[in-house]
Amino acid sequence: MSKYQFIKTTLCTLLVMTLSTLSMFASEDKKNPLPILNTKPKTIAVFKNGLGFFIREGQVELQDKWAVTEYVPQATLGSLWIGSLDEDTQIEEVIAFFEEVKSNTEAITLQELLKANIGKRVTVTANNQVIEGTIKSVPEDRVPYPESILQRIPPQPAVIAIISTKEGEVVINKNAVSKIEFPFDFSTKIPSEEKAKRIKFNLATRKKKATLSLSYLQKGISWIPSYLVNIENPKKARITMKATLINDIEDVENVDTFFVVGYPNFMYADVLSPMALDQALSQFITGLEAGARRRDEYSQLSNIMRQSMPATFEEEARVQPLDYGYAAIKGVPGASEEDLFLYHKKGISLRKGERAYYHIFSQEVDYKHIYEWNVPDTLNVDPSGYQRSGQPQRDKEQVWHSIKLENSTDYPWTTAPALTVSGWKPLAQDVINYTPKGTKTNLKLTVATDIKTNRNEYEIERQRDVKLYRSSYDLVTVKGELYINNAKSKDVTMEIKKKVTGEVLEVSHDGKIEKIAEGLRGVNFNSFISWEIPVKAGEEVKVTYTYKVYIRH
Repeated sequence: MSKYQFIKTTLCTLLVMTLSTLSMFASEDKKNPLPILNTKPKTIAVFKNGLGFFIREGQVELQDKWAVTEYVPQATLGSLWIGSLDEDTQIEEVIAFFEEVKSNTEAITLQELLKANIGKRVTVTANNQVIEGTIKSVPEDRVPYPESILQRIPPQPAVIAIISTKEGEVVINKNAVSKIEFPFDFSTKIPSEEKAKRIKFNLATRKKKATLSLSYLQKGISWIPSYLVNIENPKKARITMKATLINDIEDVENVDTFFVVGYPNFMYADVLSPMALDQALSQFITGLEAGARRRDEYSQLSNIMRQSMPATFEEEARVQPLDYGYAAIKGVPGASEEDLFLYHKKGISLRKGERAYYHIFSQEVDYKHIYEWNVPDTLNVDPSGYQRSGQPQRDKEQVWHSIKLENSTDYPWTTAPALTVSGWKPLAQDVINYTPKGTKTNLKLTVATDIKTNRNEYEIERQRDVKLYRSSYDLVTVKGELYINNAKSKDVTMEIKKKVTGEVLEVSHDGKIEKIAEGLRGVNFNSFISWEIPVKAGEEVKVTYTYKVYIRH
């Protein structure tokens, strides 16, 4: 016997032994079915990226320390855990497997109707021929078994049916059958078998009963935050937050739900656990390699349509504010966990496919109106002194009428769309960016067309052939001028931010200079200048700054 034949024979023998062992285990399971653990979701932590962390609980009678659960979640890699809630009980072994489950389903084709009535008298019309007799056999498709051991070979379809007649056995193509007549009663139910997922587990305990938990990460549930900001009061803004829960995974009843704020890292969110029994080994390895190259992280809500409406409405009598009654909302409990924050809402019940929203908090906070002007780096020189291509577009330098909100609530504000109203009148919709407790954020309302701006920069000095790191530069001193003309009938507060490549020498109007850690290997600093300047109605203000920048030859 050659070496190749020996290896082939050995592999075949091992395969037969494996199949025999599997069959023996399967027959043992059918003879002695294990007690079933039924669990219900008790706690869910919901993330905005479509992941939910579920904790289910249930109690089960044990059979020789074994039990089984028929609920097998689509858990992500490494997140599926079965644990004991009894102090003196431990999980020893957990096995995921398929079980053949028999059922009766309604026949929906002529071929299935033949199969459902084996042994019955029948008159069959096939290819314009009429055949009378008894249905003897309707073979099944030939499927390679087991698929997990052999290659995934497509099943060979069965196309024949055998009818016993007075003249003998007639084999017909069941796909050619156009009519079936039964002289007596017949069945419309077809027996079928399907593979059902199961997880069985062994416990180290002397007890006959155990209380267990099943926890896992799974896709199919998400939440979307949003805010309503009412600025009818000129000194206090009422900010109300709601959480919209999207449930596409399963029915939940009276569940403790945590809406998670933050940027969690779930590297294998797109890789299914092997215990989910949904992938062959090759598919799992492919998914594992792809998952290792990704890191899930939240992205800010984007592409939100910004709409604004003029705040000139005819007064209508007794129109209630949009947030009428929200002052009575009691904020839900919240807690920090490392870099995450969790809003806690008890007793949520929601069916699969339903959506619902829940108020998180409603509080008054301090705010003020400001007018924002962000001025780009107009010289277009990079930190190494080279000229950048292109020029900033002035038509994008709009002055925005915004409100500066101070987060004095008990909660961090997560990135979310915010609808700003004054009483019942809608003003604008934009995004509130992530704002920790005790900090401030700007919320845009509308473009301020009554605030006119202009800017200029002039070269006031140049030193040529300045040597730095064996390279030659021109050291140019630049003076900038910003003009603000308030054509409104009321005083305003301007908040100006200007990015500069170079070292800022001086600024007017008590501007603040901040050097930022970008381009540290270059010869030029990266700086931000910020001003907060009151501008009276009808007044024009000139703001100046001076900086020096190295320009490469």
